[in-house]
Amino acid sequence: MTHVMNTAGADEVGGIIAAFERQLGDRRQPLAIIARFRVRTGAGARLAAAFGEASAQTAREAGVLTYQLHRETDNADAFVVYERWRSLDDLEAHLRTPYISALRAEIDAVMVGEPSFNIVIPT
Repeated sequence: MTHVMNTAGADEVGGIIAAFERQLGDRRQPLAIIARFRVRTGAGARLAAAFGEASAQTAREAGVLTYQLHRETDNADAFVVYERWRSLDDLEAHLRTPYISALRAEIDAVMVGEPSFNIVIPT
């Protein structure tokens, strides 16, 4: 499991991609990400609305295969995002879009603790 902070930085995306690349080895390899995070009590609706806006735009990206927000059944403040990407380059382009920067800022504003990321590859 990889932990990557969601703080706003000039090349934070580069750091995230570098961490994922160390796990993958090949930037052209398809990958999936399972991201988990918690939000403050009552902030779920705000997060879901922000994700919905970004998700509609993400669906039009060439390299996205799946991009879905899920809520845990036993904790309404705990979320899981499942993403599948054609390549790490596609994911990097996605992370650098203005709408994902805005979504990440919304998540940062309501997140409790640190997110976790699992990178998995198809077999």
